[in-house]
Amino acid sequence: MAPDSMMENIALDIAESTKILFETMVMLDLQHTASFLTDDNHIKTDIIGMVSFTGKYYGVIALFCSQKFSLKIASNLLMTEVTQLTMEVKDAIGEIAKMIADTVRMKISAYYGDMHLSVPVVITGGSISITAINDYPAISDATLSCFSSDPWLIMPFTSHNEKFNIGLLLKESNK
Repeated sequence: MAPDSMMENIALDIAESTKILFETMVMLDLQHTASFLTDDNHIKTDIIGMVSFTGKYYGVIALFCSQKFSLKIASNLLMTEVTQLTMEVKDAIGEIAKMIADTVRMKISAYYGDMHLSVPVVITGGSISITAINDYPAISDATLSCFSSDPWLIMPFTSHNEKFNIGLLLKESNK
């Protein structure tokens, strides 16, 4: 299968899996717009939940979202209002990333070979405090950057006026 065709098929699987997961587990309706490849060498976001995979193909499936949307995801998943970025929010984002990756793994392994998933990794940023001159803390709102020399396949979604992305880095193994 041609790489472009393969990426299109996987993008459709990820989009479908993400919509179903959010509608059934997170209780949020999603709108998906056209997937695209981005050659940007970094993606800026507040929260990254990612799962790497190995096999005939290897790479990363990642959830990129704002802190505000991560709180909405966690609140709906935990069925209680969450207003601060806590370990529970990070766990929720990691679980969502893992569920998306696992669903995609099950769908595509018949066509592209077995995939072995890592544990989810969640990285957060924002309002980073740095002690400056004269012991006055300087607080800066910062976003995370996810650098890659390879293009990301981005699947954009919107829910309740909040945008988030699912990204895929994919390479064929030399083995």
